[in-house]
Amino acid sequence: MSSVCPSRCVRSAGPEFWCSISYFELDVQVGEMFKVQSSCPLVTVDGYVDPSGGDRFCLGQLSNVHRTAASHRARLHIGRGVQLECRGEGDVWMRCLSDHSVFVQSYYLDREAGRAPGDGVHKIYPGAYIKVFDLRQCHRQMQQQAAAAQAAAETQAAAVVGAMPGPHSVGGIAPALSVCSAAGPGVDDLRRLCIVRLSFVKGWGCDYPRQSIKDTPCWMEVHLHRALQLLDQVLHTLPPREHTL
Repeated sequence: MSSVCPSRCVRSAGPEFWCSISYFELDVQVGEMFKVQSSCPLVTVDGYVDPSGGDRFCLGQLSNVHRTAASHRARLHIGRGVQLECRGEGDVWMRCLSDHSVFVQSYYLDREAGRAPGDGVHKIYPGAYIKVFDLRQCHRQMQQQAAAAQAAAETQAAAVVGAMPGPHSVGGIAPALSVCSAAGPGVDDLRRLCIVRLSFVKGWGCDYPRQSIKDTPCWMEVHLHRALQLLDQVLHTLPPREHTL
């Protein structure tokens, strides 16, 4: 779902679409994925019922036969929603236009808050304008994690052929499985670095009753295409074995 962007948008280099947005209620995706052209650096996601298109994704017009009462109530409070802005090659900033806070999962904000990656859920108050994704940081992180996974895979291969270092080294499946369990991140973990998740009205995590974002009444997932391009480049620099991590 996408359409021609208004004329005020300026054509820029890079992928055809800078992001794709999927909307969920609990663990059910509602509606089609909404793609935002790279010529539209600003996109608004709101709770209104106007037709979506170009630089605006209206959630109010989406129907869900399995919608719960909790999702219905939360949707009433989305209002003006949020605005996402792509700056530079792929950094992303977010403005909360809603009268209610939104909750964001962001590896960039985790780092800024001194927390482990993926450890935090960040409450963004109405009116706030905040950076939620840094392309360079993401690229460095995926390079580091891919290198660690490559090293672990090489150690695993050595274990299978009996070439584990050390005076008591043994080969075979058992040590290989032991190494594999500690092999670190795979492709899915790396792909998560290229995604920003956001919940409207309700938070989740250790500070809230809901443990997972899939327990929140309405949320969205933003896939960042320039970061996914860089991930593809990183994966192609690894030996063929690594693509099955």
